[in-house]
Amino acid sequence: MRNKIYKNNEGFIALTLVITISVLLLTFSYMQSIDVAHFFDMTLRKKYRLMNYHNAWNCIDQAILNLAHDYFYEVHTPVTILDLHCSIDVVKSENGLKIIEATGNYKNIYVQRRAIARLYDNRVEIVSIE
Repeated sequence: MRNKIYKNNEGFIALTLVITISVLLLTFSYMQSIDVAHFFDMTLRKKYRLMNYHNAWNCIDQAILNLAHDYFYEVHTPVTILDLHCSIDVVKSENGLKIIEATGNYKNIYVQRRAIARLYDNRVEIVSIE
């Protein structure tokens, strides 16, 4: 009689063990894929921040070029340059210096930079960049 009970339950423990191990392995692989996706997202954001850092510098260069052409060039409302993915936010005079503020904007990640320039009759000198 005892042998009949064991014959009906043959393989139940093995099947339960296989299902348990499969669930654990699937959970582990899912957690690993989430970590990989998070790492990819972090590196992509870092790349975009670095790109916007240089994009803001491009707008500062453009503002300096405009200052070289026009001594009295000032900006009080943001001027967006779509090709460079940036905007010149402010160009103003303060204590004989020109303060230039620009923002890089690519993929809705914003990086702001600020430069201070001194104007001479024949050149533009960058005093500081922040």
